[in-house]
Amino acid sequence: MVCDLIDPASKSWKADVISAGFNRDDVTQILSIPLSISSSCDRLVWHHTVNEDYSVKTGYGVAVKLMENGALGKKGRGVPSEYQKQNQVWNKIWCLQVKDKDKADEILQEFAFGLWRLYKNRNEVVFNGLYRQPIEVLATWRKNKFEFRDVVSQGDVGDCLKSLSPPKIAVRLKAHWQKLKFGFIKINTDAAWCKNTLRVGVGWVGWDFAGLLQAARGLGNGLCHTATVAEACAIRDALKACIDNRFDKVIIESDAKVIIQMLKKEISLDFSIECILGDIELLVPRLTSVTFTFMPGESNRAAHSVAKFVLKEGRVFAWDCIGPDFLFNILA
Repeated sequence: MVCDLIDPASKSWKADVISAGFNRDDVTQILSIPLSISSSCDRLVWHHTVNEDYSVKTGYGVAVKLMENGALGKKGRGVPSEYQKQNQVWNKIWCLQVKDKDKADEILQEFAFGLWRLYKNRNEVVFNGLYRQPIEVLATWRKNKFEFRDVVSQGDVGDCLKSLSPPKIAVRLKAHWQKLKFGFIKINTDAAWCKNTLRVGVGWVGWDFAGLLQAARGLGNGLCHTATVAEACAIRDALKACIDNRFDKVIIESDAKVIIQMLKKEISLDFSIECILGDIELLVPRLTSVTFTFMPGESNRAAHSVAKFVLKEGRVFAWDCIGPDFLFNILA
């Protein structure tokens, strides 16, 4: 029984029991599966889609992949008609004629980054067994593209890349701390995750309306199977700490845009982190006011520094208004 592997008091896996009863290669994978702190019930889902719903289209796609891999004993037999349609689409893409050269360069750049991200995702599945949801792949694709444009805008990279628009990038980088209303606390959260070991560090930093540090905390002794799970866990831990510290009116800021959109009901929930999102929904009513906001990574340095520090140390840390030494320059 799964319940025999979970400690009901700490709501965590019984690491010693799992280590003794499972193959060593599987132990880390099991321990990285997120658990609910509110004891949510398990249920069956169709894990080949983010929204958990089965459709004939996704079922057919899974069957085709199984056939290609020989799992159905029919490897190499027949080619679906869909492949011919896809080839026609690709031929049309390569034959596109774009009059605006600047626009053509941007389209080619986005296309190249998309192919590269898909190839990276394929390698993670094949060699590391890491499966990412499509929306997560898309978010990483966009992040890589913007990071590249940020670097390009800061240096001389030749005439072929001067079509990028520095003004738009400059606007994106202007994200500064904004003063809060009296009585509110701003909580910045972030996570640092190692895909090779699945170790994770989550951290948060709390500020008052005057921009003064109130508290900070980090947990570096956990495991997560994806970076998305780690970001969600960081928000959940921050909310728990807000309740403990009696921060009654809070604004939660995170650079995990997908998680923030899910919490604000702007996009469908990802069932793979449903238990964590469910915990967050149960924690929110225990506070008077909670607002979730997306904050670009370059403006979330304090929380990111905490997450990196606790990941390196591998244990739990908590600070008061004095704060750790490594945060001094960032806080200033």
